[in-house]
Amino acid sequence: MVAIRITNMNINLELYRFFCEVAKAGTVTKAADKLCVTQSAVSQAIKQLEDRLDGKLFDRSARGVQLTPEGEVLFSYANNAVSLIESAEEKLANMKNLHEGEIKIGAPDTVCSVLFLRMLKKFNVEHPDIRILVVDCTTRQSLELIKSGAVDLSFVTLPIEEDSAIEVIPIMQIHDCFVAGEEYAHLINSLLHVGDLQEYPLLMIEKKSNSRKQMDRFFAKHNLEIEPAIEFASLGLLPKFAKEGLGIAVTIREDVQEMLDSGELFELQFVEKPPVRQIALVQMKNVSLSSASKAFKKAVLESAS
Repeated sequence: MVAIRITNMNINLELYRFFCEVAKAGTVTKAADKLCVTQSAVSQAIKQLEDRLDGKLFDRSARGVQLTPEGEVLFSYANNAVSLIESAEEKLANMKNLHEGEIKIGAPDTVCSVLFLRMLKKFNVEHPDIRILVVDCTTRQSLELIKSGAVDLSFVTLPIEEDSAIEVIPIMQIHDCFVAGEEYAHLINSLLHVGDLQEYPLLMIEKKSNSRKQMDRFFAKHNLEIEPAIEFASLGLLPKFAKEGLGIAVTIREDVQEMLDSGELFELQFVEKPPVRQIALVQMKNVSLSSASKAFKKAVLESAS
């Protein structure tokens, strides 16, 4: 019996696929039907594989084909390999078609409250098979996570320091504002100066957030150093405390618009206005995104537009 000697490792995977189907079917005809090709194509593939491996893989008879001892050894390995590759191909197809996959997203609290939750809900409804991991972080931490590869995409509030390795895509404007509840109703028709805030308790997000840093810069521009009465780790609590009359909340208009529209809160008017800011989506340049991350990015940009 001729021993199989591998003389050329550069063998088309399809040859092994055909070989395994013939071994499982027991006949070239059945294998050809399963593969949706002609019997001639299957026979040629088997002959080509035998030639390249320099050995006989099947014994032929009127009833069909039977693996030679060498063929049995090859099948025990090749079938597992082909099955693994087919499983990998199926998984990649599912990922491409968004039937499975994972997205890792960095999202500061500012973004979560203004944009992210609404957009994330819509994406989840459209692509329920995609697993989404959200990392709550500051803008600075978001950039670090992007650079380390811990997240695929991240939201940040601008401005940030320029970095040639990071792609920054502005997606929406946000407006810092000062809001209060009925406890401060006497200020509704007043045109205030930012310095007047020193007379009232302020509710602000904690210092490590980019939003707080920008507001502190705004105060410093007007020669003010204001310490809040209460600091919060999350923007979400600010309007609730303001509604209860515990102070004037420094927050984002887009986040509290519904409460402003309903009359639960009102916005104080100032001669000096904080600069308009932007939320941006960032990713590493020259790093490929998964199909799921590409779809998410597309959904974000469409939502923002």
